[in-house]
Amino acid sequence: MAFSCNKDNQTIYGFQYDLKDWITLKENKASVFEMTCCGNQAILKTSKLGTQFFAHKVKPKTSECSTGGESAEHIHIKYLVMKELDRNGWAVEVEKRGATPNGEEWIADIYAEKGKAKIAIEVQWSPQTFIETSRRQEKYAQSGVRCAWLLRSGSMKARDAIVGDYAYSTKDMPVFSIYKNKKQDEHTYVVYNVNKLKTNSYDPLEPIALELEYFIKNLVSSRIKFTKKYSLVKRMYLEIIKQNCWNKRCGGTTKIVTRMYFKEIVFGVEIEYLFQSEAIDDCDDQILEALNTQLARAYNFAPLRRRYSKTVGGSYVANSCIHCDALMGKNFISYYNDKNPSMIKTHCIDIPNKGDLIEQGESFEFGKWIMRDR
Repeated sequence: MAFSCNKDNQTIYGFQYDLKDWITLKENKASVFEMTCCGNQAILKTSKLGTQFFAHKVKPKTSECSTGGESAEHIHIKYLVMKELDRNGWAVEVEKRGATPNGEEWIADIYAEKGKAKIAIEVQWSPQTFIETSRRQEKYAQSGVRCAWLLRSGSMKARDAIVGDYAYSTKDMPVFSIYKNKKQDEHTYVVYNVNKLKTNSYDPLEPIALELEYFIKNLVSSRIKFTKKYSLVKRMYLEIIKQNCWNKRCGGTTKIVTRMYFKEIVFGVEIEYLFQSEAIDDCDDQILEALNTQLARAYNFAPLRRRYSKTVGGSYVANSCIHCDALMGKNFISYYNDKNPSMIKTHCIDIPNKGDLIEQGESFEFGKWIMRDR
């Protein structure tokens, strides 16, 4: 079973024809069809699954022209992927041979180019270790080719599961699972391990299933993008209230910072966790510098700094009167100030994310593939 042949000395592909044109091509008696592998006469066929392919009119004497024992489903998936790539303007080749700059050879199931972009789609219908997938992926990377993998899911129960080492998802290893439910339409293949974003949720991802052709269309049009779970920055804003200075010589009205609030950026979505607030005396030097340089002047409060308090008997980060620099200690902060008419919230600023909320075993490189609206 071959995807291409030579028609009147020009290479054609079965996936380039719709059904009507394919039938017309079959009935073309004036043209000469030759197998690209050996030059022998070719005939046009359609498999039970709908794969349009070319075959030897006379069975070859050697095994050099065989398809390598690929199953009909494996071949059909490759056919559908190539057909969709061609439909979206990609120049497609099957079993493309290439080599890394160091001379290591590779053969891509499906290879396609569009402009300067070079991609490969590997359909892995038999089990393959993560180490072997990584080794082959590295060859593509060294050759300037982006490669995505479609791994067969063997059961309905585990149809959307990428298990073991494959579960640790990074941008360098685009791995998806593909499943065919034989109890449903035998022509429908579904791809899993893609997500969409939810709003107003502490868990912003929702797994989705996409039909194979729709998945390929969105993957190559950059609508399915890798998004890291954790950002290198998180967002912070402050609550500020007005207070009268305790210093009798001053007595002026000043602004003091009561609380800091944080929004973690998870899969590109800002999430304000419950109880994710801190007293200002808990902030470290990085946060202190950020709020002083980006918010103090904008909201007209005195820069926060470490001050010694006789009452506490030690130093901590505290407010000061903007007029006389008197210490405005902890006792001036009302933690229940929602009803304070002077209370305002600042805009958000970015601060470094030290990874304090990162789950065990993950890192800033871990992420998911998300389908986004344009």
